[in-house]
Amino acid sequence: MAMSKETSDFSERETSNPVVSFIKYFIPWKGDKSSEVVRKAVFMASVVLFVMSVGQLRDYLGTSGEGERSYIQGVVEQYEPQFDDSVEYEVNTGNKDIDISTPEDTHKKREVQKWAKELLDRNKDVVGWIKIPGFTDYYDDEFINFPVLQGKDNDEYLYKDLDRNYYESGSIFADAWSTMNEDGQTDNITIFGHHMGWVGTSFTHLSEYEQGVDFLKEHPIIEFNTVYESGCKYAIVSCFMINTNASDDNGSLWEYIGYRDFNEDYKFDDWYNEITRRSWYANDSIRCTEDDKYITLSTCSKLLDDMRWVIVAKKLTSDDDVKLITESYKAKADDDIYLPQAWVDTYGNTTVYNGWEY
Repeated sequence: MAMSKETSDFSERETSNPVVSFIKYFIPWKGDKSSEVVRKAVFMASVVLFVMSVGQLRDYLGTSGEGERSYIQGVVEQYEPQFDDSVEYEVNTGNKDIDISTPEDTHKKREVQKWAKELLDRNKDVVGWIKIPGFTDYYDDEFINFPVLQGKDNDEYLYKDLDRNYYESGSIFADAWSTMNEDGQTDNITIFGHHMGWVGTSFTHLSEYEQGVDFLKEHPIIEFNTVYESGCKYAIVSCFMINTNASDDNGSLWEYIGYRDFNEDYKFDDWYNEITRRSWYANDSIRCTEDDKYITLSTCSKLLDDMRWVIVAKKLTSDDDVKLITESYKAKADDDIYLPQAWVDTYGNTTVYNGWEY
C-alpha cells in the first residue's frame, strides 16, 4: 500500500514538473504507445538532420568565403600594379618643388599604361585599379586592392568576377556613365562594391572608416589609377551615410551618383556643400575646386536597410601637403552632421560603429 502511494505521488510530481513533461513529449518514454514512439523517433531524426545541415551550410559558406578571398588574391598577385616612386608620380609631402605632370595637364592623348595591358587582355572592361595602401589583414594583404571594371550598366558586374563568372562578392566597378578614355576622365567617378558582412570581401572594410577620426588619420590616402595613369593618389575629403529611398528622409533624396561632370545642372558648389554637411569628419587643409578630380566609393551599410556608406576623395596635386592633410582631420560634433531621418529615428543624431561586419 505504501509503495503504491509512493509510486502514485511520484507520477503526480512527474506530471506536474514542466521540464519532465517537455522531455517526455519529445523523447520516447516507457509506456508510450507505438505511434508515440514513431512520432518521437521521427522528431529526433529531424533534429539530428537539421543540426547536420546547419553544420554543412556553415562549412559551405566558410569555404565559399575563403574561396572568394583566394580568387581575388590570385588576381592581385598576378596583376597588381607596381609603380616606380619617381618624382613624376610623387605627391607633395612638403617639398613644393615636386612637379606632377600628367598627359591631361599637357593636353596630350593618354596611352594605356604597361601595367594595365595584361589585365585588358583578360577583360576589356577593366578601367583601373584601386588600393588603400597599408590597410591590411593578418597576412599583410590589403583589404581594398582590386581591379576596377565598367559594364554596360551598373548591374553587369554586381555578381560577376573578372572573367564574368558568377561571383557572390561581385567585382569593384565604376559607374557605367562615367568617362575614362585617352582624352581624360569624368570629374567625379563613382566606384561601387558590395558590403559582404563577415565574409569580408569587396568593399566590406570601408565600414571601418565609421569608427572615428583616428582610423581616418591612419589611412587617409586612396590609390586609384585608370588604365591611362600610374602613381595617382587621392586624399579622403568626406565620409557619410545616405539614404537611397526618399521615404527614409522625409521625402528627400540627394542623388550623389549624378554628379559626374560639374556643370549648370550639377553644380560643384552644390555637390561640395552636400558632401561637407553630411561628412562625419572635417579637414581645413584640403583645398577642393571645380578643376580637381574626385572619386566616390559607395557601398551598402549593414547598420540600416537601404543606406549607403560613401567616401569621397580628391586627386592630389603638387599643391597638396599630405602630412598637413593627415594631421588636420577632425571629428565633427554629432549636431554638425546631417543624417537621414530613418537613421536619426533608429540611432539618434549620432554616428555609429558596430564593427566592420556591419
